[in-house]
Amino acid sequence: MRSVRPITNCFSAFFISIIFLIPKTEAQENSPYSRYGLGNITPAQNNLNRAMGGLTAAYNNFQSVNFTNPASYANIKITSYDIGLDYSSRTLRTLNPPKSFGSNYLIPSYFNLGLPLSKKNNWGMNIGLRPISRINYDISIRTRTSIDSIRYGYVGNGGSYQAFTGMGFGTKNFTVGFNVGYMFGNKEYNTRVSFVNDTITYKMSNSTDTTRFGGMFYNAGFQYKINLDKTTSIKIGAFSNFKSELSATRSISRETISFTTTQGVQTIDSVYRGNEEKGTIIYPSSWGAGISIDKESVWMVGVELNKAKWNDYRYYGSNDNQVDNWTARFGSQLIPNYKSEKYWSRVAYRFGFSFGPDNFKLKNTINQKTFSFGAGLPVRRNVYTNQYTIINTAFELCYRGNNTNEIKESIFRFSLGLNLGDIWFNKPKYQ
Repeated sequence: MRSVRPITNCFSAFFISIIFLIPKTEAQENSPYSRYGLGNITPAQNNLNRAMGGLTAAYNNFQSVNFTNPASYANIKITSYDIGLDYSSRTLRTLNPPKSFGSNYLIPSYFNLGLPLSKKNNWGMNIGLRPISRINYDISIRTRTSIDSIRYGYVGNGGSYQAFTGMGFGTKNFTVGFNVGYMFGNKEYNTRVSFVNDTITYKMSNSTDTTRFGGMFYNAGFQYKINLDKTTSIKIGAFSNFKSELSATRSISRETISFTTTQGVQTIDSVYRGNEEKGTIIYPSSWGAGISIDKESVWMVGVELNKAKWNDYRYYGSNDNQVDNWTARFGSQLIPNYKSEKYWSRVAYRFGFSFGPDNFKLKNTINQKTFSFGAGLPVRRNVYTNQYTIINTAFELCYRGNNTNEIKESIFRFSLGLNLGDIWFNKPKYQ
């Protein structure tokens, strides 16, 4: 007799993972660019797609959970628990004076639970949680006046997340889908100013700006498949993220402080304090569209364009240097021989490239480009079992800014995705 594994085990693992994700906002990242808007925007794809330059609009797979375009949920055929983990090494380079600084951090990147509600009717759903942006910087600047030196300290922390569920449904060749969920997060900025003098002791000033926010969000997409022959097809897809209005609560303080190594920060005098100021944050709309040519279980190549209306971003009425941006993506996948007995012939090899301007502008446009590659590593032959476990890896080399920008960033990111697939909804069989 063969029994069915209980779905509750997968739900338990999913919600334990959610608890694991939230405390990681204090990762040891240091990026001055995360000061603007909602911070550095995190990759909006799972590890499989990131290895292919971030292609998602036209991509679907019977096991993979492509949460960027929810129309892909209709093609989920087995229950899949998908978790991602990122390790990043970031190097900052300043032009004047010429210096470099490094930081490293490890953080979960997403959790998804994909469920095939009806394989026959091409109906699937997903439950997910992922970070949208991160704020993390710690900068110290020392300048000289005609009398004294002044030290400025800038510290920022926070980020935003999306918890969501979605469904996809349709025919074998045309599917549509949607996600609905709650977006939430916080922003905390801290600025300290102190005078450096050998004979006179000055008090330090401390300014803090803390904001909590949250609200509903929605996105939708479609995918269309054109069969060229029994194994080769053209896939077309598009998705749209709708503009969201998030409710926010902001607290501001301006105070004089003293600091000692034994007592820490002590408030001397509060110059200004504004508590629980209500307002809104406008999160902008965006869309993506792409096309791919796919020979089933052998190879795939595709292109995609993403655009976002960051000009519409508002934080209590301020645009905060945000500008519209776009990203062009190119990617491919190759499986030498998925039927082979040789392990490395059954591995999926992936390559990609993306480029485009950043979503904020200071003196000059800040351009980005990313080179990526990775592999889908099957853990076992699924012919022997109903388990479809795959380890997806992605290596990304990201470059942000050039010699026209005061700060350049280079990022090496290694992403590890564990996709646990199983067939939980089969009826028991007796032999």
